Amino acid sequence: MTKQQFMREDACYGDILDDVISGLKKISFGEIIITIHDSRVVQVEHREKKRFSKQQKGDCAHRAQQKEASG
Repeated sequence: MTKQQFMREDACYGDILDDVISGLKKISFGEIIITIHDSRVVQVEHREKKRFSKQQKGDCAHRAQQKEASG
């Protein structure tokens, strides 16, 4: 089914699909959760994950390790 066919079936689905596609473009790592009640989409959540390695400058865990090693 194309986006246009999907939108023609119910106009509100077009808005939902646009929101999901927008989230996909913005999130590098994470989740898009679609909540459905009574066969209708009622909520779309965008959760982005950001991970920090021990090697990064400014990373709290890295600074804590440096502090432990020096003192």
